[in-house]
Amino acid sequence: MLTARERTMGADHPDTLRCRHNLAFNLGRLGRTEDAHRMAREVAAARARVLGPGHPDTLVTRYEVAYELGRLDRWQEALATYREVAAARARALGPDHPDTFAARYETGVALGRLGRCAEALTAYEALIADRARAQGADHPETLRARHGRGVNLGRLGRWGEALEEARAVCAARGRVLGPDHPDTLVSHREVAVALGWLGRWAAALTEYRLVAAARERVLGPDRPDTLVARDDEAHCLEQLGRAAEAADLYRRVAALRSVAAR
Repeated sequence: MLTARERTMGADHPDTLRCRHNLAFNLGRLGRTEDAHRMAREVAAARARVLGPGHPDTLVTRYEVAYELGRLDRWQEALATYREVAAARARALGPDHPDTFAARYETGVALGRLGRCAEALTAYEALIADRARAQGADHPETLRARHGRGVNLGRLGRWGEALEEARAVCAARGRVLGPDHPDTLVSHREVAVALGWLGRWAAALTEYRLVAAARERVLGPDRPDTLVARDDEAHCLEQLGRAAEAADLYRRVAALRSVAAR
């Protein structure tokens, strides 16, 4: 399709560029990150030239460039690009547009990845206030920003506050999305992580087992997320001094991974 569009419409036609953007997106999801990054950069430059640097389509592709930079662990460049996209979207679409909020969220992610956790916390808190005002306190994306806030509280060693936030977000996600939704289970895991850092390993084990059981029920026993949850459970058993149980669980997880890899 791309070759046909280039031949009939030209390489810089907006429909051709849309096809190339979609190709870059799918290359990234197939794990071909370098190829995806290179193509997204080319499309972003072409869209800026043809449509203008502030056009929503140009910004969508620049957002994809930033995403692939993160996948390549080039977080400083990703941060700069996300910030530029967020500012341009605020001008073009408005400060409360969902796409503007999305770029601001990814700015917080990049700051956290760079270890600039206090700045990330500030970014998330501002985003939470704006999303709650524009979309509602229980909107899934408001809750996602609150999850990011909790993660960075933990990175800053503020584990009591992190636990409080994780529990609140978990309860809200369970109510809004359902108890077995992936985001709800991620929050249960965050509760467990905070409990572990606070030395409350027995309570953490309850949370880890809840996550593992739910993922096994919803996804299946040999799915990657289920196996990660079982690894968490085994680590927690080790911390509780239950080494034999932990070793048995690690063996079962390794066997399931081996079968799944065939």
